[in-house]
Amino acid sequence: MKTESKRYFIRVQKILVEVTGEVYTAYYEMERKEKYLIERDKSHGLLYYDGWDTETSNGVDFIKDNKVNVEEDAIKNLLPDIWSYAEKIGDKYHICQLIADGKTEKEIAEICKITQQTVNETKLRLFKKLKKIIEKNL
Repeated sequence: MKTESKRYFIRVQKILVEVTGEVYTAYYEMERKEKYLIERDKSHGLLYYDGWDTETSNGVDFIKDNKVNVEEDAIKNLLPDIWSYAEKIGDKYHICQLIADGKTEKEIAEICKITQQTVNETKLRLFKKLKKIIEKNL
């Protein structure tokens, strides 16, 4: 009595390769697991960078470049405008300029001949006004 065993094939780079039943099963279980994980990620709204690929760019290009300090760039771009905004907020002690020069609240109080508490309160009020003006103009 002749027993014919079942033959198993998987496609590797467009070529069918004969494998054992164990390899065949493991391969397709792994493939199905990957499909399941992708389906689950999609149902949870997860996006893959390769989903953003176009003819001209890769999705990976959208990953943040850690060599660039975004905060410093924003400050450099906004700095010229900040002084024009600061003129609008009534900074009679020029606290914004003194802070930009690196002065402490104690040093500013001595320069302006006011208390450190007044400097702190004025600074917080000025920054709040400045934030509103900048947000309105951006």
